[in-house]
Amino acid sequence: RWLLNCWMFLKQWYQRRVRGFMTSLDIKPPLNGDMDGDNIIGVTDTLTVRASQIRSEVIMWQPLLRSAVIKEHDYNVIAAYDTMSKEQQIERMRVDGLNIVKTLINLTISICNEKILQHVLVLVNDVLNDKENIKLFEEIEEANAAEKAANKSAPKGLSSWEPFLDLLNRPDEFIVNQSCLILAKVISCGSFRLDSKNLNWFINWQVSQLLQSNGYLHTILASQQLMLRVSEYRAPYYNSTCLDRMLNILSTRISFQLQYQMVFCFWLLSFRTTYCFKLLDFVKPTAQILRQAVKEKVIRIILQFYRNILTNHTDPRKAAELMIQGKVQVVMGQLIEKNWKDEDIKEDVEHVKKVLDEMLQDMSTFDSYLAEVKSGKLEWSPLHTNPAFWRENAQKLNQNDHEVLRMIRILLKDEQDPTTLAVCAHDVGEYVRHYPVGKYNVEKLGLKERVVCLLDNDDPKVKSAALLALQKLMLNNWEFMAKTNA
Repeated sequence: RWLLNCWMFLKQWYQRRVRGFMTSLDIKPPLNGDMDGDNIIGVTDTLTVRASQIRSEVIMWQPLLRSAVIKEHDYNVIAAYDTMSKEQQIERMRVDGLNIVKTLINLTISICNEKILQHVLVLVNDVLNDKENIKLFEEIEEANAAEKAANKSAPKGLSSWEPFLDLLNRPDEFIVNQSCLILAKVISCGSFRLDSKNLNWFINWQVSQLLQSNGYLHTILASQQLMLRVSEYRAPYYNSTCLDRMLNILSTRISFQLQYQMVFCFWLLSFRTTYCFKLLDFVKPTAQILRQAVKEKVIRIILQFYRNILTNHTDPRKAAELMIQGKVQVVMGQLIEKNWKDEDIKEDVEHVKKVLDEMLQDMSTFDSYLAEVKSGKLEWSPLHTNPAFWRENAQKLNQNDHEVLRMIRILLKDEQDPTTLAVCAHDVGEYVRHYPVGKYNVEKLGLKERVVCLLDNDDPKVKSAALLALQKLMLNNWEFMAKTNA
């Protein structure tokens, strides 16, 4: 036995050295992707990098056997399996997969040492990267259920998921996040479903981890991507504070990979009409991402999300208005000119553009103007420069307690974009030119003071627009006084 242990140690050491050499050549290990082989987690995520390091570490299993931490059967299985190459492990799983899975689960229960437990969890996750192996975990649950049905007084059997749920209480970050991903795969990628009590606890735990400062945020989102594919799990997510947390994170500067993962979750929820109401809150943030997006997969998932919202929402007009406010139709005009290798993107761009164009035609001219002001970004367009528009719609700026004028005042105070400031000043001038009595509203709401401040702006176009607006305001003062005296 001593010679056998020495031989196994040397073999294990050699294989780890080879793996370390491959890593030094930048030969990357397989990622912790979803069960269909698409990589949910980016190559730089913390879990993948740490798992690669742990996978190359040598574990001495013999001391655990001597101290009775693990049983002899489990020792024989893991000592042989852990020294195999990746190809040998795959072949061994085909022959003795159920036995290996049971051993790995037993080890997660019996081992307390964090370093060894990390290693075991990496092995479990590697097993689950092959979608065929999820059936082995299902077999364990089916056997457990059959034994319980045959004898209700029988002790509780081995669970394929409970040990990983328990590990979420551990202090080690890698252990809890690797367990989170493993648990998500076990309860989502096969036919087994978690009961509502434990499901709600798990979801609430995930929500508590949705923080921008969390280095394992990729992993939490990856587990949610897996679980939201299951229709039974969507309602608990929607009813939790998960979307609120995501909205807070999405409004900050995050990587394109995190953007993709979050929008992927929104897209999965957007297939159901009931969930589209809250998802409207994400239209503007995703529109901002779309305007700056470079990665095709981010563009594709946002377009698919928009397509679902426009199709499944009970009031697609409201969804379209938010997209128009977010300048999505402008982006569609740019995207449709590109040559996409992915035909799905081309089709989605054409569909979203067509729907928004139709909605714009149905909306009144003033509705379009209102949507643009609400977007917070104004551009020189016929809506602003056409005298006919102002003759017909100047008085409408007084509606809803001067709602539009109040929004323009906020833009004049807070906005930094020169074009938006210039257009706002221009609109104030056109308002008083075509509605002379409106000068009182301009002064009462503080708009005149804001326009005067623009005279000190560094941009010459902003200064010019402000000066013209003030000239129109003064001209109307004299015209109004002349008419009054007459």
